[in-house]
Amino acid sequence: MTARSRWADALLALLATLVASWAVGPLVQGRGWVGPMLLGLLAVTAAGVLARAVRLPAPLVLIVQAGAAWTVLSWVFVPGNHWLGIPLGSALTDAAALVRQGSEAIRVESVPAPGSPGLLLVVAGSMVAVGLAVDLIGVTLRSPALAGLPLLVVLAVTASGTGQPLSPRYFLLTAAVWLALVARQSITTVRTWPNQHSWSRTVPVPADSEDDAGRTGRRHRAWAASLGAVTVALAVVLPGSLPHLAPTALIQGLGTAPGRAAGGVTFTDTLDLSADLADRSDRPVLRYRADGARPTPLRVLVTSRYANGRWWPVAGEGGAPLPPPVPADPVAVTTENLELTVVSNNLDAPQVALPYPLASADFGDIAARTDPRTGSVSVAARPSSYEAVSPQITGTLPAGAGDPPLREAVTPELLQVDPAAAPVLREVLAEVAAEETNQLRIARAIQSYLRGPDFTYSLTLAEPVRGPDGRPLDPVTHFLTTKLGYCTQFASAMVLLAREAGIPARLAVGFLPGEREIDGSYTVVASDAHAWPELYIARLGWTRFEPTPAGRSGAAPVYLTQSDVGAPVPTAGTTTAPPGERPVMDPGGAVAGQEAPASNWMVGTLRALGQAAGVLAVVAAAVLAVPLAGRWRREAGRRRARDDGSHVEAEWHLLAATLADLGLAAPVGATPRQAAEHYRRAAGLSGEAADALVRAAARLERARYAPGGADPGTMARDVRTVVHRVRAARSRRTRLRAVLWPASGVEQLRAWGDRLGAMGRARSLRPRV
Repeated sequence: MTARSRWADALLALLATLVASWAVGPLVQGRGWVGPMLLGLLAVTAAGVLARAVRLPAPLVLIVQAGAAWTVLSWVFVPGNHWLGIPLGSALTDAAALVRQGSEAIRVESVPAPGSPGLLLVVAGSMVAVGLAVDLIGVTLRSPALAGLPLLVVLAVTASGTGQPLSPRYFLLTAAVWLALVARQSITTVRTWPNQHSWSRTVPVPADSEDDAGRTGRRHRAWAASLGAVTVALAVVLPGSLPHLAPTALIQGLGTAPGRAAGGVTFTDTLDLSADLADRSDRPVLRYRADGARPTPLRVLVTSRYANGRWWPVAGEGGAPLPPPVPADPVAVTTENLELTVVSNNLDAPQVALPYPLASADFGDIAARTDPRTGSVSVAARPSSYEAVSPQITGTLPAGAGDPPLREAVTPELLQVDPAAAPVLREVLAEVAAEETNQLRIARAIQSYLRGPDFTYSLTLAEPVRGPDGRPLDPVTHFLTTKLGYCTQFASAMVLLAREAGIPARLAVGFLPGEREIDGSYTVVASDAHAWPELYIARLGWTRFEPTPAGRSGAAPVYLTQSDVGAPVPTAGTTTAPPGERPVMDPGGAVAGQEAPASNWMVGTLRALGQAAGVLAVVAAAVLAVPLAGRWRREAGRRRARDDGSHVEAEWHLLAATLADLGLAAPVGATPRQAAEHYRRAAGLSGEAADALVRAAARLERARYAPGGADPGTMARDVRTVVHRVRAARSRRTRLRAVLWPASGVEQLRAWGDRLGAMGRARSLRPRV
C-alpha cells in the first residue's frame, strides 16, 4: 500500500513546486499568498497519496486532488460558504468574483502588485494548479520528465513579468529538485530491468541477454547525465534570454522616466491630489547607512504653488522671486547631526534624495546645484553613492519659538489659499486652534487634529461629493469632509490650514526613511514615496511636520517648548540658529569607496523557509493529533508494565484497542475466551491466525488466574499475527479510518480534556487566602 501511494515521489513533486513558487515573490507584495498556497499543495499531495494507495484510476485521483485543493482554498478565501466544511455553490460564486478582481489587478497594477484578496487567490490558486499538474504528470502518470513543463511555465512567466532578468538561482534550484524526481523514478525503473514483467508474474531474463541489459543501463545513465547537463545549462542561459516585459506602469507621480537609465525612478513635476503617491511598489530606490540622529524622511522636491487641485513646480512661477526668508531674531536650538551614506541609488538625475536641512553633501565628481528658494538639490548625473550631513533639532525649544508677528518677507504664494477651500479651512481652524496665536502651537494642533481618530489613511479615496452648488467639492474640502486619504491629502490639508492661519507653508515630496535591515542599513522602496508639509515658524525657520497617521508615517515631530513642559532649555550639544535656506554644498569632494552590503536574499529565503516549516508543523500536528493520541492509548499498558503478567495484559490491551479501531470491539464484560471467540467469528479467522488468538487468550487467563502468572512467551508475536490478519480482511475505508481517525485516539483526547477540565474546576474551588 505504501509503495502504491508513491509518497516519496509526491513529496519531491511538492518540493519542486514550492521551489518554483519562490520566483513568484517579486511579483506580489507581501507573503499573504504563501500560506494558502502551502495548504493547497499539502491537500493535493495528501489526497494524491491516499487516492493512489487505494488504487483509484488516474482520472479519479485528479478529481480527488482538485476537490481537496478547492476545499482548502475555499476555507481560506471564501469562509462562511460551507456546510460541515464542504464548500457550497455560493463559495464558487464568491471565488469567481475574487478571481475577476485578481485578474483586473494583474492587468492594471504595478509590479510588485499589492496583495489584495483577489490577487492572492489568483496567485495561490495558480501555484496549486501547477502543483496539481506536476503531481499528476510526474507521480500519477509516471512521466517526471514532462512534469518539468509546468515548472518551466512558472519560471518563464515570472522572468518575463518583472521587467528585469530573473536570477539564475531560481532556475537552478527548481531544476535540481526536478532532476531528483526524474532520477528517483529512473532508478526505480532501472532496477526492474534484470526482470521482465508480465501482468501477473515476474519472468527471469535469459543469461544471454544480460549484456544487452548492461548496455541499455549504460545508455540510460548517459542519457540522464546529458539531461542533467542540458538542464543546468538552460537554468543559467534562460534567465537572460527570456523576454522581460515591462511591468505595468507605476501610478502617476512616481515612475520610470522616458529616456532615463534602466531601472531608475523619478517624480513627475506635478502632484495630483486624486492620483499621485498612491503607488505600492516594492521596487528598491535607495539603500543607505545612517549615523548619529535618527533617520528622517528624505526630501526630493519642494513646491509652494497650488492650483486646480494640483501642486505645480516652483520653476513655473513668473516674475522674480523674493529671496528665501531668514528667521528674524532666531532662537538657539540643540541639534544632532544625521550622517547619511547612500550605497545604492536608483533615483534618476537631476533628482536626488537628501535629508533636510542640509549642512553638506558629497556626490564625488558629479556636479550639483541648490535652489536658493527651496533648498532642493539637483545633480548632473545619477550618483551611485553619496554622502550627506543634516543637523536635526533635538530637545526642548526656547519659549519664544513660534511667537508672532512674522517680520520676514515671504513669497506671497507661501500664504495663498484656494478660495474654494477657504470656508472649510476657517471652520476647521476655529475648532482646532481657537484663539491660539503661537505659530508652533497652532501647527502642533493642526498636526494632532489630522492624525486623530476621525481621519483614516487609505490608498482608495472616497467617492466624489457634491457641494451645495451641485458641483464636486475641491480636493482639500473633499478630504476634510470625507476624512479619507493618503499622505498627499493629509500634507496638502495641513499646508492650506497653516496658510489660512497666517503661517507660510509649502509641500515637500520624497521618501519615508525606509525599513531597517538585519545589517543595520536602510532600504527605501517606491512605496515609501511620501509627501509632508514644511511650515515657516517665526524665530525657528522652515520646520517639518507630519500630519499623516502613524500607521503609515511613524512618530510625528513634537517640537515642545520650555513653556510647554516647564523645563529649562537644554544646553548640551551644538547650538545653532537654523538657516532659512542655506545648504552648504561640497560637490568637489570625493566619496570614500563604499560597497553595498551583501545581498541578504539567503536570509530572506531562510526566513521564508522557517515560516513554511512552521506552517507545516502546525498542519502536521493537526493531522497527526488523533493518530498519535490513539497510539499513546493503545501502548499505555506497555509503558506501565513491570512484570511478566503486566506485559501479557499490555499486549492483550493493545490487541483489543487495535481491533476496536478496526470496528471489532469486544462485548462489555467478556472473558478473554469469550472475547477471542467473538474476534474469531467476526473476522472470520482460521488457521494460523485463529491459533495465535487462542494462544493469546489462554496466556492471558494463566496470567490472571494461575498461580505464579505466565511467561509472555510468544504473546507479542501472536498479537501481531492476529492484528495483521484482521486488518487485511477489513475494507479499505475501515483501514483508512483506523489510521487517520482511530477510536482510541478520540477516547484519549477526550480523556485528556476531561482531566484538564477537572484540574480547572479543582483550581477554581480552591480556597483563596
